[in-house]
Amino acid sequence: MAHRLEQVLGRFLTAWIDGVGRRRGGVLALAVAATAAVGFYAATTLGFNTETTDMIDESLPFRQAAKAYDRAFPQFSDNLVVVVEGDTPGLAEDGAEALARGLEDQPGVFETVYRPGGDPFFTRNGLLYLDLDALGELADNLAGVQPLIGKLVEDTSLRGLFTILEEAVDNVTDGEAAEFDLVDAFDRLSDAVEAALGGRRHHLSWHEVISGETASIDERRRFIVLQARRDFTSLAPDEASIEAVRALARELALVPENGVRVRLTGSVALSHDQLTAAGRGAALAAPVAFILVGLVLFLGLRSVRLVAAALVTLSIGLVWTAGFAALAVGELNLISITFAVLFIGLGVAFSIHMCLRYRELVDSGRPHADALATAGRDVGGALFLCAATTAAGFYVFIPTDYAGVSELGLIAGTGMFISLFANYTVLPALLSLWPLASPARPGGNPGGGQAAGGLLGLPTRRRNAVRVVAAVLAAGSVALVPLARFDFNPLNLHDQTAESVTTLRDLLRESERSPWSLNVLVDDVAAAEDLAARLESLDEVDSTLTISDYVPDEQDEKLALIEEMALFMGPPPVADRALPPPSDAERRAALDSFAAALDAWLAGGAIEPALEASARRLAANFERLADKAADTLNGLERSLLGTFPERLRQLFAALGAEEPVTLDDLPRALVERYVAADGRVRVEVFSRDDLTDNEVLRRFVGAVRTVAPGAVGSPVSLLESGDAVVGAFRQALLSALAVVLALLLLLMRRLADVALVAAPILLAAALTVAASVVLDIPFNFANVIVLPLLFGTGVDSAIHFVHRHRIDASFRTSPLRTSTARAVVFSGLTTICGFGSLALSTHRGTATMGELLTIGICFMVICTLIVLPALLKEDQGPARGS
Repeated sequence: MAHRLEQVLGRFLTAWIDGVGRRRGGVLALAVAATAAVGFYAATTLGFNTETTDMIDESLPFRQAAKAYDRAFPQFSDNLVVVVEGDTPGLAEDGAEALARGLEDQPGVFETVYRPGGDPFFTRNGLLYLDLDALGELADNLAGVQPLIGKLVEDTSLRGLFTILEEAVDNVTDGEAAEFDLVDAFDRLSDAVEAALGGRRHHLSWHEVISGETASIDERRRFIVLQARRDFTSLAPDEASIEAVRALARELALVPENGVRVRLTGSVALSHDQLTAAGRGAALAAPVAFILVGLVLFLGLRSVRLVAAALVTLSIGLVWTAGFAALAVGELNLISITFAVLFIGLGVAFSIHMCLRYRELVDSGRPHADALATAGRDVGGALFLCAATTAAGFYVFIPTDYAGVSELGLIAGTGMFISLFANYTVLPALLSLWPLASPARPGGNPGGGQAAGGLLGLPTRRRNAVRVVAAVLAAGSVALVPLARFDFNPLNLHDQTAESVTTLRDLLRESERSPWSLNVLVDDVAAAEDLAARLESLDEVDSTLTISDYVPDEQDEKLALIEEMALFMGPPPVADRALPPPSDAERRAALDSFAAALDAWLAGGAIEPALEASARRLAANFERLADKAADTLNGLERSLLGTFPERLRQLFAALGAEEPVTLDDLPRALVERYVAADGRVRVEVFSRDDLTDNEVLRRFVGAVRTVAPGAVGSPVSLLESGDAVVGAFRQALLSALAVVLALLLLLMRRLADVALVAAPILLAAALTVAASVVLDIPFNFANVIVLPLLFGTGVDSAIHFVHRHRIDASFRTSPLRTSTARAVVFSGLTTICGFGSLALSTHRGTATMGELLTIGICFMVICTLIVLPALLKEDQGPARGS
């Protein structure tokens, strides 16, 4: 039955290809016209969707829960997070305030602009949010620096600062106690002078002067949360909003040279950077793959005509496949965009087998028409089976929950049949248009010399040895399979040098509260407080946050302490009482006067050692400063006192707090981020440990779900997306294996042949998984398609080998000397060139896809050329001459 089907298909292909050859002009004219029309349709219709969450089936429960949460709190969707970092808290605060005001003036670009803690409410009531002990320590330190601050209010300049310090030195010289810590003042001043003399940026932190504590990294950071207007019809839907932030930051001089750094992260920035990396990788991979494939074709086919015919056929098939993608899905995602590279690597293999068999027949003395028709008969059936099994490797992803590869499966799988059709029509027409001439002396030895011949005969001469080695490798690989792992953290797939990634990793590592939190919705405030208490009892939970936490505790005691602080600080400064800015001469005179007083004091001796060391250091710095230009003093003034007026304003505003804060007093923008429009209340839950560790993340989500099963947020999305992809991978892997084996059994009709085809595939797959373990290349959201794809693509070479073995008696004695073996090698090389080019991408997901596919195809070629010939029997099956 199988033999009769093969004969029918062979006769049909012989007649079809002969007809195409005779009507080559009309066939090519139709192909060119169709390509032009389809290409125009694809160029004007095919769009891009860069929303990564859309790559997971939205009907899954966790996606539905996330969508419900987004409806309750739409302000958390599509966030662009601006991180403003300053050398001092004051620089960060002033920079964030200026940047937020400027962004609010661009409603066409940003829907909402929210600055956490930036509302005047927090300036006025900020001291109430300190612990009572911390507020007491602040009061003690503020009392110590009050004399310095109080006098600087009237003259905020170097003149005023040097005058105050000179008075302090005079008082100490007269035997009086200093009103403030001179060691601290001298050391801070020396730091600033040394930076000015060395050309380094330096800014005095008045936050540290007032609080008496070194500012933490969290205190030197401010955030602006933006909701940008996104255009998903564009390949770069967020470019306008991102560039708007960066342009405004440059305009406001918020740059590292001025002590401020502005960085972007959040879902929008991560998506943009991921798209940029993936797009850049795909844009590089496609032409690189095309060029490398062309070079391999030339080495393998050794004919410009054959190479040109193969490349034209490949290009036409690629355009037709792009047209199908436009019709079937309408838009590409971050994974399906790789279909072009996959098509180049796989589609050209069909042309290689056809062209090499055609050349082999021509070199043997056959005339063109006979050689072309015979080549179509000999390899056409195998090409059909290869297209079917390769397509099956892609199609198995269609019914999975992983929509990202589901679309790739549909496009690339159908592309295999499109490529097959192009090789049945366009390629024979081109070969008829550019036929090869028969050689003067037919025949030849394509296998090479005696040394090469000995090597090529090894698999058939040493069958048992090859089988033993293969069995050992199979056993070792299977033992490593359980060690393979899946990395469900998509952050690891991004370009690790991208700003959004480095910023998020810094926040995850350094912030007191992780930006990856869980959220739970409850009916009211009382329920939120109760749930928060139960969650905080979990070992995995560090803290929770609800709207109730924004009502400070112990307010009566704090207000009393704030009142005392306001009394000893005195009334707020009045602008018309401040002295006018000094001239350059006045700054220089103040410096000289203070330096002279300092020298005289040091000459008097009997100074406490620590104070003397600080004073001598400062005096030495003043000597170096004496001959510097006025610009140096101006810069020194800015570094010491540039942020002082605003810090003073905020301090006196905070000292004006008089009434306790209630829920009703909280800013509306804050309340709306914790209380939904329908009255439900959000409970935010923070992990105790680092969530970049996948096992920690899994434990955190599991623990919270024991108390709040409906929790949503980034940790849940990461975990559930990973589980969905792993499930899709298992489903696709089993489906690919089942479908490929079923197709082989249906079309080959011999169980022994099916086993022979499957053996090298299974061995290569096991070796690929083992390599992923040894090389520490975990499976991820992108490269998860590798194994199912190997089952679909790797079977092609084995099919050609087994098929040729059954129909050609001469093949059985030296299979590696034939055009089929050469086709396997060169089709493998072209596939490696196509897949390997993906490894050039800076997007780690795309790069590891290329790496594992390259490794897998290498193993597949080796297993086909070495292991399969050792399994084949010399007297197997019926045959006909070549």
